[in-house]
Amino acid sequence: MPNQTRPNVVFILADNVGLGDLGCYGSTIPTPRLDALAVEGIRLENYNTEAQCTPTRAAVLTGRMPLRSGTCSVPVPGTGEHYGLCPWEYTLGDLFSDLDYRTACFGKWHVGDTVDRLPNAQGFDEWWGIPNSSDEASYTAHPLYPEEFPVPSILAGAKGEPSRPVELFDLQNRKFMDERITARSVDFIERSAAAGEPFFLYASFTTVHPPLAVHPDFEGASGSSGVVADSIVELDHRTGQILDALTAAGVAENTIVVWSSDNAAGELIGQAIGSNGLWRGSFGQTWEGSVRAPALVRWPGRVPEGQISREIVAAVDWLPTLAAMSGAAERVPADRPIDGVDVSPHLRGESEQSGRDHFMLYGSDGELLTVKWKTMKVHFRKALEGALFGPYVTPQIPAVYDLVADPNEKYDIMETTLSDGWAIAAALRPVAALQESARRFPHIRTGDDFTGYARDR
Repeated sequence: MPNQTRPNVVFILADNVGLGDLGCYGSTIPTPRLDALAVEGIRLENYNTEAQCTPTRAAVLTGRMPLRSGTCSVPVPGTGEHYGLCPWEYTLGDLFSDLDYRTACFGKWHVGDTVDRLPNAQGFDEWWGIPNSSDEASYTAHPLYPEEFPVPSILAGAKGEPSRPVELFDLQNRKFMDERITARSVDFIERSAAAGEPFFLYASFTTVHPPLAVHPDFEGASGSSGVVADSIVELDHRTGQILDALTAAGVAENTIVVWSSDNAAGELIGQAIGSNGLWRGSFGQTWEGSVRAPALVRWPGRVPEGQISREIVAAVDWLPTLAAMSGAAERVPADRPIDGVDVSPHLRGESEQSGRDHFMLYGSDGELLTVKWKTMKVHFRKALEGALFGPYVTPQIPAVYDLVADPNEKYDIMETTLSDGWAIAAALRPVAALQESARRFPHIRTGDDFTGYARDR
């Protein structure tokens, strides 16, 4: 096998898995493979995502805030909304393709479902999966689903060729999605390693997004804890199968593995789907439990074992970070704003700081919700109970919380003492910088095609 100068990269993305769902973060659900992965590298305890699927996936893939790429919200079914990443965006698939990596995306995409916005048009050599959300699996089960409506399908495609439907995506196939995503991932690793070529694998699992379903082999695997816990056990097992494939192929030592969730755990119809641990809130809200998600990174010999980080890291940081870790920092686009920070010195144990001191959260309407600045959190608007189905509420005075003294965000400092108004000014500094940048580089509107900014900017 030829000696590779660049590392392979495997990015495993779970769906709606909270900080309280994994053993290494304190869960009682057995997750031995993920617990071992955490010990073998670094466990991030202050990793911040967006509060919905589409925005986080866009942030991970591009290193840009969803506000910039017009991906602030999941599309509303039935509206015919043209959404997702426009072809001009530069994705992790594009980055590694330009570095002559083999690239593959298997699983849930959810950042565009038209021919020019699917993975094989966004830098991936091959892909298999669902273009939108897992909830589409239940559509055809309803007796009133109109015959003239499109039937949700699993698609497959290759770079330079159109994607094609290969089978129905329904409740029966829903149970086997993660098994099949894993099988394709393992096959891709084996083929790439046998060819002696570096590879980038983006494995995007469907666990634990509704409709909740678990492979028959894992029914009851968690004991008597129910389908969510059983699904987490399966997710742990599938992760282990991918890790075992790296070892069997002899490439584990030269492979960066990132494991994370696209957003925190949620609540539907008053029922918790997973756990966000000690943090308040669920996806779609503005509390810490709405944006903190699990994230683990392993790279033997480069990322020291047994690290635990409480530094702020965000979903937008992966593109510049993985570019730097692959020796290709110069490939990060310079013709557009990149919001991500290269946190690789922190991951590699070379710096105690991540290099990021804030995290800004914007709502599905594209307006500012919260800013976390160091250990202070300012709510300019709040999404209260009800997750994605509740309204945004604007307080007369922004609410300020000290996340060290009050991690559950119960006591608004401005309401009780009015003593830390300076935190509002501190939080507004990155907001002002973003607004100034937007004057030079206007945000792309949802569904718009875009060809680039004028060179004189």
